[in-house]
Amino acid sequence: MENPVIIILIILIALLFVFFIVRSRSGDSEKRHTPNYRALFILGVTWIPIGIGTDNPGLWITGIVLMMIGALNKKKWGQETKWADMSPETRRTKILLVSGLTLVLLALILVFIFSK
Repeated sequence: MENPVIIILIILIALLFVFFIVRSRSGDSEKRHTPNYRALFILGVTWIPIGIGTDNPGLWITGIVLMMIGALNKKKWGQETKWADMSPETRRTKILLVSGLTLVLLALILVFIFSK
């Protein structure tokens, strides 16, 4: 293929698909996940300037929507769980998620640098 970015995006989407399938089958079906409204607010605040800076209305509109959802549910933000209070499985999942996203980011940076 001519464009390696497309290959990386396809691999990333496939990995996310597998991750969500495995995660949905491993947990209790009765346990309902509550959204992290604080994270939605932070994502919204981050996406607004990125969308304006890149002249991408899709990003800044999405940022406004996410920020509004997070702000409207501020009472549901709750307390963040400290690292010491997390179960070993949760810690491992977070470490793997951050490591995987860091590797994807580095791969995209390398593709961007070497594609020119």
